[in-house]
Amino acid sequence: MEIDGQSNGATWRWSLLLSVLFLNICVPSLVLSYGVLWVHLVNLEVPLWLGFSTPTIFLLTYGFTQCWFREAADSWGGSVGYRVMAAIGLTVVVVSLVICAFIPLYLHPIIYGVLGGLGSSLISAQVDAVIFETYDSRIGIIRGICCTGQAVGQSLFPHIISALTNYYGYSFSFIVLGGIMLQAMPAVFLLKIDESIRKSTSYSRTADLYKSFTGFHNDCVDNYYTAELQLHDLSKKCWKSPSDDNLHREDDEVGENTEVVGTITPPPSPEERRRNIFGIDILPDIPEESEESEEDIEQRIPGKEMSNSQRRLSIAIKRLNTLGDNLDDYITKQTKRDSEDDSSGHDGKEYSELEVTYDNISPITDIHREKLFNSFSFRCQSTITNIKRRIWIPSYRMYRVRRRLLYVIYSINDTFTKPLTRSLSCWKFYPALLLSFAKLCLTAVSLMLLPMIAQQVRPNISMFETNFLMSLHGFTWICFLSSTPWLAQTPKRNFKYVAVIGLIVTTTACFVFAETNNHDTFAIGCVISGFGYGAVTSCCDTAIQDFVGARKWPKVHSTLETLSASLLALFVTGLSLVMGQEGGFNYSMFIMGIIMLAITIVWSILATIALYETKLRYIRPGRRWLL
Repeated sequence: MEIDGQSNGATWRWSLLLSVLFLNICVPSLVLSYGVLWVHLVNLEVPLWLGFSTPTIFLLTYGFTQCWFREAADSWGGSVGYRVMAAIGLTVVVVSLVICAFIPLYLHPIIYGVLGGLGSSLISAQVDAVIFETYDSRIGIIRGICCTGQAVGQSLFPHIISALTNYYGYSFSFIVLGGIMLQAMPAVFLLKIDESIRKSTSYSRTADLYKSFTGFHNDCVDNYYTAELQLHDLSKKCWKSPSDDNLHREDDEVGENTEVVGTITPPPSPEERRRNIFGIDILPDIPEESEESEEDIEQRIPGKEMSNSQRRLSIAIKRLNTLGDNLDDYITKQTKRDSEDDSSGHDGKEYSELEVTYDNISPITDIHREKLFNSFSFRCQSTITNIKRRIWIPSYRMYRVRRRLLYVIYSINDTFTKPLTRSLSCWKFYPALLLSFAKLCLTAVSLMLLPMIAQQVRPNISMFETNFLMSLHGFTWICFLSSTPWLAQTPKRNFKYVAVIGLIVTTTACFVFAETNNHDTFAIGCVISGFGYGAVTSCCDTAIQDFVGARKWPKVHSTLETLSASLLALFVTGLSLVMGQEGGFNYSMFIMGIIMLAITIVWSILATIALYETKLRYIRPGRRWLL
């Protein structure tokens, strides 16, 4: 098969793999490690809700722009397009960090969240497009490597941010952090696809959708019993003579220097009815109609038969003669009428005075034209006409504005409105939305609250130990990602079971953090949370895609991102009202644990039903079966 050949012959492209890994280490750490910045921001007597809203705004901007950038990445792609757009995204991220060093603290959530989310979304869209174009046969392994890079960044950046803040101060540490992020620019320049390798139609980001709709293939020559039209090679078609046509002959018997002996079907004769490849009769050419019949032409030349070309020539000559006579008549009549008008109206002057109005301007000489254009009435009427034209007739600039406005409206309709109406009508969309919302909650809420909970433990945990425990969280995340080769070989229908296990573990971790009152309990919660977070982030997208189906996944993908980010914003707004109370961080983790428990129950029921429908329903005594 072609797919197997490309899968086995594809190279790993180590330079591109290292660049993708380095970008996943740096860029997502702006959200994963923001809890350390929040601790220093609170020490500056900034309200809690202000720092807590920054990663939410970041993810909200990311969710609303990712669907736009993902669709536009195909048109931006190419040998230069991916790198240019990724470089622009990285520039936006660096600019947002530099701006945060010179603006008031209450503006940090807007600049850090909006510009940082916009740039990260642009980089992520280009990286995903390059990955799908290059590593489509090993996409499971590459996704695991990307998650490993994020876990490494989540382990390293808390220490880097704490060191920068202690040495340069809170504000100026953003400048140095922007310089560190700028070091990822060489990795952006390595985002290049190999255009020499042309992939088939099934090798794309919609490969699952393509395989679902594929019914017939035109690649096999021996497949004579199909309902599709077989394509012919027009290089074997002889356009000069039908007798030399090799299109209907067998390929094995046609050669450059060999004579064709046998044919499948003989060439059609001119007497036979001709048909095209669709079975429709080809009608003969209809001769042009003439004004006089053939009998009249033959009567002019008795005893001599005229050919078709001669008849057509004679008819054309007759038509030209008739047209020439008519033109002579028209010219003669016009000349006589003009001469009569001139003789009757001529008074011996060089020019005649004419009454000229705005509706009928017909100057005869230059003097008339000069008098007309210099007149006050003409100037007034032209000014009024220009004013009316500017008011009532839109210019081309206004036309372009209206056209772009319509384009934006249609894009919003196609990107948000139509997918939203289709998704809300499907019941499978709601469990998928809950799982996507759980993933965002673990990213923007759980990781944010870890440093703040560590500061309230008695005795207090130092900032160095807090960073070490967050690195422990990332290390346990990497430990789960070591099972990526096994997950890559696992069928997609089994990813929902791994996602349920991850939800159970993360729910347990939330309740552990809610009851944390010492160092040991906090460390145990970090270890448990790392395993659960790794399971959820690794299997969330694949489990949702398998649950909603390959055909519906492209329709609900953008809606899942936008609605889950909107739900996250509402949830964080509610939690910000609770954090100001005593023990508000532990109580927030308790509320999050209840929500995670509800999502876990829903997906456990769905996984149990799927297990029964696929395995337990058809099991027989003494029969071996596997998941």
